[in-house]
Amino acid sequence: MKESNLEFKVQYYDTDAYKVAWHGSYMRWMEAGRVDWLYLNGVDIKELDEKEGIILPVVEINIKYKSSAKLLDDVVVRTKVIEKNNIHIIFEQTVQNKNSGQIYTVANVKGVGIKNDKIIRNLDTILNQG
Repeated sequence: MKESNLEFKVQYYDTDAYKVAWHGSYMRWMEAGRVDWLYLNGVDIKELDEKEGIILPVVEINIKYKSSAKLLDDVVVRTKVIEKNNIHIIFEQTVQNKNSGQIYTVANVKGVGIKNDKIIRNLDTILNQG
């Protein structure tokens, strides 16, 4: 499985009054990193939803904020899978400064597959079809 390395530049809308990245911005960047990981590994989430009726919501997030990104910092979201089975997928995500390597956040994010409002029991098979 390929690792995703998605890059962003911290914009004004990502920051608070002190030009420090707002805590919710990291969540948005990590969401984009997970979608990028899925695409890199052959899973088209739009097609999965429209053709199969399957969505992949987050059910658990454990995040540690270590330092703050600031306005116009170049950040990279590194996303890899640390566990995948028929019920869930767990991503390990690190947001860090692209140039210095300084780590801003580290998170484990668990997602499941849902179809017709029920957890599916063949997520591993579906993700391996990509």
